[in-house]
Amino acid sequence: MSRQTGSFLDRFEAGFNKVILFIAGLVAISIGFMAILIPLDLLIRSLKWGNMPWLYEGIEYALYFGIFLGAPWVLQQGAHVRVDVLISVLPKQAGARLEQIVDVSGALLCATLCYFGLKATVYHFVEGTLPDKLLVIANWYLMLGFAVAFLMLTIEFLLRARRARDNMAVDDAQTERAGF
Repeated sequence: MSRQTGSFLDRFEAGFNKVILFIAGLVAISIGFMAILIPLDLLIRSLKWGNMPWLYEGIEYALYFGIFLGAPWVLQQGAHVRVDVLISVLPKQAGARLEQIVDVSGALLCATLCYFGLKATVYHFVEGTLPDKLLVIANWYLMLGFAVAFLMLTIEFLLRARRARDNMAVDDAQTERAGF
């Protein structure tokens, strides 16, 4: 039974990794578009051919979604800000356990933020709130993006805790073979 569970979790993790890699690619493409469109808008303005009045609000939205939805990929890559001083001075097993505790705590925090994001999504959907902007995207879409991002972060934190557990099991097996 555990073998089937492990294989299901392995397939789930592989699929999840593909999803967050795809999202990271979309974020990278959006940043590339920003790098092209901002100078293009400045050129069009300097030539007095007009402008792209929607551009800066579009960039705001792209950054909002990109930062939140790209965060699980950043977490997976270990490219986020973290302090490993305590983990590095602890024995390997204790450091891995502390890492698991931190990962589970992060998952709980992200699950809480996901819950409140879903509540805000429902509220803004029911109320039909709209931002006071030129480029109008209903607020509930923004809140949904927030909730989805924190759901994905919850999943990634739990997968990190699982990987830390698996790494501890591999270390224990190597220690047993070495006779320690």
